[in-house]
This record gives sequence, C-alpha cells and structure tokens, in this order.
Amino acid sequence: MPPEGQVSRYEVNRKVRMIFTRHDADLSKIDYSFMGSSVYLYGDLVRPDRDYSTQEIESIAREISALPHVRNIQFELNNWVILSSGESWQINKPKKSVVLPSARQPGALGDSTIVIDKAEKLTDVLDDIELNLNKDKEDPK
Repeated sequence: MPPEGQVSRYEVNRKVRMIFTRHDADLSKIDYSFMGSSVYLYGDLVRPDRDYSTQEIESIAREISALPHVRNIQFELNNWVILSSGESWQINKPKKSVVLPSARQPGALGDSTIVIDKAEKLTDVLDDIELNLNKDKEDPK
C-alpha cells in the first residue's frame, strides 16, 4: 500500500485497462503505464471489429484524464496522432507514406540482401562507381 496521499501506479494502470476494456480495445496491441502524474500510451489503439472514430478516441482520452492523480497523457501511438492542449485534443490518423515505383529498387527504402560473389579491392569498386556516375552525366536518358 502506498503511503497516505500517494497513488498506486498499479491502481491507475488497472483503471486505464478498464477504460480500454469498456471501449473494446485490443489490449494485445497497446501498452500503457502510469508514472508520476502522466499516463503513457504506446502501440496501436484498435479494436477487433472496426476502427475508432475521432470522437471515440476523444472519449477514451477524456476518461483517462478524468482519473484521480492523472494530470497528463502522453500519446505515442502508431495509428493515431493525438496532440493535447489543455482540455482539448487534436486527433488525426497519420498520413501514410507513399513509396514510388522508382524507389522500389534494391537498397532503396527497406531491407535488402546483397550477395557478394567475389572479393574486390575497395579502390576498384569506387573507381567503377565514379566511371558509372560520369557516364550517366554524359549520356542522360
């Protein structure tokens, strides 16, 4: 038991879990923690059957902020951008990044595996790169 006047972080975490459960959130996708006077939310705020509306997200945020001893909520969600300003929230879905077809080349934006068949001197590789760059400058397509 915490001393008189102090709050148990486990009690606040339990109440946050109850709020998420009441709103049918997928608890396997979101992490939360209460420290000091702040609730920290990480991961994805989703439910099994449909997306949340911005009004539903605001309702969840209001319920959490109304808990005793909670003075702040820090949102680090992957699927929502939530900015708080006093008693109001700006809630948006994040913009999805677009990968252009020209960028879908090995070594560009993402993981790729390169297999080196034979060892070469670094100076030879750099010379080849320089020759190719110069050729591209002379012969633009």
